[in-house]
Amino acid sequence: MNSGPRASVKVREHRGCWVLDVEGQADFDEGDVLRSAMEETNGKTLPAMVIDLSALTFADTAFLHWLLEAHRAHENAGTLLILAGPLSPQVVRLLTITGTIDHFTVAGDIEAALVLAGSS
Repeated sequence: MNSGPRASVKVREHRGCWVLDVEGQADFDEGDVLRSAMEETNGKTLPAMVIDLSALTFADTAFLHWLLEAHRAHENAGTLLILAGPLSPQVVRLLTITGTIDHFTVAGDIEAALVLAGSS
């Protein structure tokens, strides 16, 4: 495990979308934090979720698994899931090496992600 700030996730509704702000380092130990954040959105369905990864400094395959589960859930619900950057080089490397980057809609920043979501 890397030393450094543990992952934190803040959930908010912004311009008609769910926004999850993920910060720090996300690995196997943060699984409960990530699942809990997703559960906060269960009571109200919005047309899109933006996961802001601009402050995420490390992610492992457990985090990637969580992202893929979130993607699948949104696809099944007919809602958008957008990753907002800028992504750290480590996160880009994880998504590229695993061949999963093309499974996600990735925006350069939170504003671009909200435009993709159709939020004004």
